[in-house]
Amino acid sequence: MKIIQHIIFVTLLFAFTISNAQELEKSEVGFIYKREKSMGIALNTDGWGFDYRIGFFKTGYKKRTLDFSFSFIRDPKEVRYYNTQDQSSKSFVYGKEQNFYSLRVLYGMQKDLSNKPYWGGVDIRWLNLFGFNLGIGKPIYLYVVDQGNDGVLALERYDASKHDLSIIYGRGPFTKGFNELEVFPGISFKTALNVEYGAIPEKTRSIEAGVIFNGYLRPYRIMAYTEHRYFDMSVYVSFNFGSRFNRK
Repeated sequence: MKIIQHIIFVTLLFAFTISNAQELEKSEVGFIYKREKSMGIALNTDGWGFDYRIGFFKTGYKKRTLDFSFSFIRDPKEVRYYNTQDQSSKSFVYGKEQNFYSLRVLYGMQKDLSNKPYWGGVDIRWLNLFGFNLGIGKPIYLYVVDQGNDGVLALERYDASKHDLSIIYGRGPFTKGFNELEVFPGISFKTALNVEYGAIPEKTRSIEAGVIFNGYLRPYRIMAYTEHRYFDMSVYVSFNFGSRFNRK
C-alpha cells in the first residue's frame, strides 16, 4: 500500500502549500448553503470502501457532518493462491478464516482552514468524526479434496487444523456462510484533511487523506495463527463528489 501513502503525502503537501499561499478572506465567502452531501470511494492501507456524507452548515466556515461508510478489510499477511492443476478453480487466500467488513456511522465537525476565492481555487478543511462501528465477519468456505471418498470435492468451512494447502482445490461460492455471520460492535474515530477544488459553488469535488482508529468490544482476526485484535488503525485517501443545496 505504498502508493496510498505517497498519494496522502502529496495531498498533505499540496494542502499545506495552498493554505500558505491563499488567505482566508471572509468577504469572499459569498452565498452560504445550508446542506451538503457527497459520496466517494476510499483506498485504505487495509482495504477499500465506500463513503456517503451529509453536512449541515453552522456558519460559512464550520459544518456538522454525518458520515456513513462501508469498508472491505484485509489482513496484510494475505497471499492469493491458484490451483495450477485446474484453471477452472477459483483462487483462494490460504489461511484466511473470514472476510471482514466494517460499517461505520460517524458524527462530528468540519472546519475550514482556508476558503476558496470567488474565482475558484481550493478549499482546505479539517474534520474530526466519532461514532459507532460494526465489524462483520463472514466465514470462508473452500472446496477441498475428500481423500476418504475417492478424491471427491467437498465444500467445507475453512479450518486451519485440518485443511492444509495440499488438499485445497479452490474457493467456494461467496454466498456460502451468510447464515453464519458474526458481529463485532465497537467505536471509531476519523481525523482527516479534505481538499475541495473546482469553481462551481453548487458542486463539490474533493480529495481527502486521514487516519481511522477502530476499537471493538469483541476481538477479531482474519487470518489463522494470528493474534485476535481489539483495535486497528488504517490510513486512507478518498475521492469524493457531491453538491450543496438549501432544500430542507
